[in-house]
Amino acid sequence: MPEGDTIHKLAAALRPVLEGATLTAVATRTRRGDPLLEHGAMTAGTVQARGKHLLLDLAAADGRPWQLRTHLGMYGTWHQYAPGVAWHKPASSAWAILSLPERVLVCFHPRELQWRPRTAGAADVPRLDARVGPDLLDPAIDLDAVVMRVRTVADPARPILDVLLDQSLAAGIGNIYKSEVLFLQGCHPLWPLGQVSQRVLAGLYRDAERLLRRNLKPGPRITRERAEEGAFLNVYGRRGEPCRQCGAPVEYALLGEHGRSTYWCPVCQPREPSA
Repeated sequence: MPEGDTIHKLAAALRPVLEGATLTAVATRTRRGDPLLEHGAMTAGTVQARGKHLLLDLAAADGRPWQLRTHLGMYGTWHQYAPGVAWHKPASSAWAILSLPERVLVCFHPRELQWRPRTAGAADVPRLDARVGPDLLDPAIDLDAVVMRVRTVADPARPILDVLLDQSLAAGIGNIYKSEVLFLQGCHPLWPLGQVSQRVLAGLYRDAERLLRRNLKPGPRITRERAEEGAFLNVYGRRGEPCRQCGAPVEYALLGEHGRSTYWCPVCQPREPSA
């Protein structure tokens, strides 16, 4: 699962290329194995990130508005090529092709791609039909409201690692930030939500918002306050290595509803919450 900052950085990179540009051709497919559907020449409008989703507004030659939504998942990627240059992946894995006079943008292997008419002024379009909760990188994010939403909507018995990854509660936290914010708050990944204190729950989302925003800049993803070269993360990807805080070996397991890679310190993040 990509982190929310990855999609926001992708949107920032695509804006100067696409917004206001004339596309000589647009083609998409919405399922693996389907033929590409040609949509003709179009004008590109706004490029937005909403959690893990990239949204591109387009206008057809007849003025009809459309929207292209992609969710990259684990394996999706956008590539940019000069016209006529060989692609690095086979054409059969291309789900969207945006042709400009001087370059071609290709989306390979997205988890989801949706091509749909865009109803002008419809407030629910950027909300993705309520599938995506508040975006932690929204400049107007209200973290108190996010915490209240989690308390109100989520099952108290649900493990906190699954709560953090639930994009319908709050969008942006991926597998790396999940492990990192749990470490920062001394919270074991399998604590039930109902046993997570209000202070810790608020701290998890506060740290996630802070780190996501910090990592919008170019360069490696950093979650440590003072990161040495090559030592940017606290626990993620460090199975068996000493905890940077207490020295205990970092543990690893596939945990949660979807068996996601999870890293934690058994000392700094005890299995049982303190009374």
